[in-house]
Amino acid sequence: MLDRQVFFRQLPHRLSILSGTIALSFVLGTSSNLSAENWTSLVGNRTIQAQMVGLWDDNVILLMSNGKRVSVPMKSLIAESRIQAEEIATRLKEQREMLSEELRQVADAEAAAAPDPLPTPPAPAAYQPLAPNLSIDEAIQQIHTQLREGHLAIAIDALPPSYRSDIDELTDLALQKADANSLNEGVRELHRWADLIVTRQNWIKSHPRVAAGSPDSDSPYVEVIDEMILPIANMIRAGFADGAGDAETIRQKGVTNWIRERSEAMAPYFRQLTQSFTSSDPRWEVARFDEKTATIKRAGSGTQQPGQRRPSRGETIDFVQVEGYWIPKSVADQFPKWVEEQRKQISEMNADEVSGLTLPQAGPAAAMVSGMAAQMSQNLATLEAAADATAFHEASEQMLAPLQPMLSLAGAALKMGGGRNANGMSGYGDSGYGMGDPGYEDMGMDPLYDETMMEDGSMDQSGSNYGMEPMNQ
Repeated sequence: MLDRQVFFRQLPHRLSILSGTIALSFVLGTSSNLSAENWTSLVGNRTIQAQMVGLWDDNVILLMSNGKRVSVPMKSLIAESRIQAEEIATRLKEQREMLSEELRQVADAEAAAAPDPLPTPPAPAAYQPLAPNLSIDEAIQQIHTQLREGHLAIAIDALPPSYRSDIDELTDLALQKADANSLNEGVRELHRWADLIVTRQNWIKSHPRVAAGSPDSDSPYVEVIDEMILPIANMIRAGFADGAGDAETIRQKGVTNWIRERSEAMAPYFRQLTQSFTSSDPRWEVARFDEKTATIKRAGSGTQQPGQRRPSRGETIDFVQVEGYWIPKSVADQFPKWVEEQRKQISEMNADEVSGLTLPQAGPAAAMVSGMAAQMSQNLATLEAAADATAFHEASEQMLAPLQPMLSLAGAALKMGGGRNANGMSGYGDSGYGMGDPGYEDMGMDPLYDETMMEDGSMDQSGSNYGMEPMNQ
């Protein structure tokens, strides 16, 4: 097995061999496509057809039809042939210079830390805030559509106005007590490693551990980076750019307004995730509704699968309308109590405790990026200072090694299509609050169901809980 440093140092040489092979193919292909010219001797008694391939010390190098090369002094040719030789020599020189420039650009691109300019995803459709007093199906459809277009602001605007005010108040209380310097330092470091991932993406993807895939399978590590890690890193990079995530900025704007503002910057990258990993069709249907209450259920509920003794009940969620906005009934029932509990908890905390609070993880992709950030933080400055791919690969080796199993799992999931355009996100039309956590599970609002799992993975509905309507399952 090659020594790791030897492999890294040989990598540029291998790339140069590849570039040279491309150049040779270009030259050979070009020469084979040159047309033969007529060349006449000075006295005019002999004319031959041959391809001119170069001019060397006033000698015209000609390629004969039999493949033989001959050298003819310029002074041995008539004026027309000498002029022709000069014109062809000029053209060949221009072609060589153009090829040299193309090879230089290829070499620069191979050595570059990231594409220049950085790729920018298509702009999403313009954001449409949720209007009040919509029907339940209209509200869910609009929430689903806006999240599919990458607009995180809809998660705020779908809440009743008083709920938004409560969230602003709780955030302001927490930021008042927190150590602003500590919070800002953490946000800036988060932005630094997100920027590192984006601006060194070529070097990350060319690392042998990433480029070669798993030794035990062909899990597409590069695909994991392109479809998961880079969109999330770009979201953080755009969302927290230029000190936008500073505690004082959030306090001045109010967290709900701040989310709306930053949502616009993050939308193109969040859209990359939602377009890849959520369904374009909402997987829900309205089971029951009246003016102020409604129940939705998963599409296809009630169908019987092989091996099931009874049809699957599917997921159902009861909704109520609060201040013109539809929210899960469990949230409406417990939100006021939850706000009071949080207000009391924050008031009893000291600055260190508030600063140490962690945000909920937004699914496995965010957890993966968070884990990568923890591994990278110790050597972040070294990675930022790396002058070339070799130095970057060597500095990142000890961090990528423990992350390789995580990349393997994510790559295998992508390869099998796990999550990609499948059922999408749960909750509102597969794109609900909490990105897969309908009913605000972090508030402790989810009832538990003690049902027996059948062989096919479905729930046995013959037990003591049969007949209960599962809420926010």
